[in-house]
Amino acid sequence: MLVGLQRNNIAINEVKLPKYLIDSFILRIPDHLMNDNIRRSMQGGRYEGHETHAVKKHIEEQDRVLELGAGTGYVAMQIACRIDAGNLLAIEANPKMIPVIEKNLTANALEDVTVVNAAVVPDDFSEDQITFHITAAFWASSLNPTIAKKWKSTKSVKVPAIKIGTLFQEHKPTVVIMDIEGGEEGLFDSLWPEHIRLLVIELHPTLYPDRVIKQIFDQMSASGLTYCPIGSRGQVVVFKRVADEV
Repeated sequence: MLVGLQRNNIAINEVKLPKYLIDSFILRIPDHLMNDNIRRSMQGGRYEGHETHAVKKHIEEQDRVLELGAGTGYVAMQIACRIDAGNLLAIEANPKMIPVIEKNLTANALEDVTVVNAAVVPDDFSEDQITFHITAAFWASSLNPTIAKKWKSTKSVKVPAIKIGTLFQEHKPTVVIMDIEGGEEGLFDSLWPEHIRLLVIELHPTLYPDRVIKQIFDQMSASGLTYCPIGSRGQVVVFKRVADEV
């Protein structure tokens, strides 16, 4: 059974945090989790721009959404203001980001979102925990071991593991948003359920070979979802369910 974190269970240092205003949403992120690229992206209003574009194009009021890789909570805010916030389940593997997400959701009056600290794994994964690699700048943290070798400051920790099939079965999402820095490899080994009408995924071609991208496209096609150019930009790709012909 999935259990969301209780608000304020994980405290964040109550110092004055840098504040960013993006598309009317307030974001506060501890400076030690940032780097210059992230700051410029937020200051310029470009942060998570491609994912936000897809959300604005496709999310519908009645959707149930599963977000894998919640980051700062910004995309969750964009989703939660368009649906019943209680129908959004946000998964984030980096334990350092959980209090950041919680605080940002609260600051934007979107407290009903369920946030879970865990990494999503294939259904054949047999352990309760998995190694996650935390980088100094939060948005590069990943399950992918390539990350661990790239920066000397990377720290590897054990985090709870949740099978993707369990998430599909228990949350019954109609939409999946996925940005997990290479962790998507292995999550497309079987057909996705029919109740999922849309997938928005950021691909990470520098972290795996082309065959992984082919497998994602092939498995989506086999599951009845096809590439959708509306909302797709750069490495962010939208797949939508093919409507039955009348």
